Amino acid sequence: MRKEQKNITIIGTGAYGTVLANVLTDNDHNVIMYGIDSKEVNDINDEHLNSHFFGDLKINREIKATTNFTEAVEDAEYIILGIPVIAIKPIIERINQTVTKPVVIINVSKGLDPETHEVLSRSIGKLINNQILKAYAGIYGPSIAKEVLQRKPTCIMAVSNEIAMAQEVRNLFNNEYFVTFANTDVVGAEYAVALKNAVAIASGIFNGLYASDNAKAALITMGLNEIQLFAKAKGARIETFLNFAGLADLILTATSSKSRNYSLGFEISQADDAKKVLASHAKTVEGVLTCKTIVLDARANKIVLPLFEALYDILYNNKRPSAIINSVFTKAILA
Repeated sequence: MRKEQKNITIIGTGAYGTVLANVLTDNDHNVIMYGIDSKEVNDINDEHLNSHFFGDLKINREIKATTNFTEAVEDAEYIILGIPVIAIKPIIERINQTVTKPVVIINVSKGLDPETHEVLSRSIGKLINNQILKAYAGIYGPSIAKEVLQRKPTCIMAVSNEIAMAQEVRNLFNNEYFVTFANTDVVGAEYAVALKNAVAIASGIFNGLYASDNAKAALITMGLNEIQLFAKAKGARIETFLNFAGLADLILTATSSKSRNYSLGFEISQADDAKKVLASHAKTVEGVLTCKTIVLDARANKIVLPLFEALYDILYNNKRPSAIINSVFTKAILA
């Protein structure tokens, strides 16, 4: 059955924003992307490519892109935030200045507010003009961008505080290859997808040092328990961590060489020096900042997270992974 056509703006011309644009145009929606890189914008409009991320893999020719923010958002019914966490605050300020009618904000950034340590639904809710915020939602789950663009089977979660809105967002995205489910635990989903990035870095380090399937399985289990322990203290529902935004996304991110976070951990293990690797790393790797945010918050609230503490020592105190990683499992806390 043909979907009701909607006007959707995607902020950011990065990899994930591009594949979501592809899904939505496959579903016959009107999609315009906003970007600051004119080469990427021209590539999308003229060549139907985003070659910086996907080489010669074609995207839907109906996708439009612009460097003009006002043009991008003026007709939007839904605005998707496909940008790094550090860019969200200035973008919300621009939305406040430019958007004149109520819109649904759909966040796909996987991280926490670095200033307040809050999940993004809470920080965005404080920043945005309530007169233009119709609802807040998120799209989360195991979805390597290139595989989605190749239309390989993917299952994800659409989350919003009200089930009717979660289902509305679900219906925007759902199709035969991008299977979408609705859920109302926004906070749980946001903690799950943010914290798993840090666990994935640790998993890359372990695999680089040991190439051990036993260790990888144990680390994922330990990581999931620490994620649940922290998120439960913040009001999340535990069952959320067993769905596609929780366990599934953790398994993918903590085991796939296509994951930026896992790959970073692997690089760190080979150099045995996080500071050296991070200095030369150009790509946004969300788990690095998330690890710091979570550890500082956990310490302030007396929540004990041995795996996150060990990773913090590696990333921020430049402890050699080979010197401290052996003792991590002996400190495991099971939920």
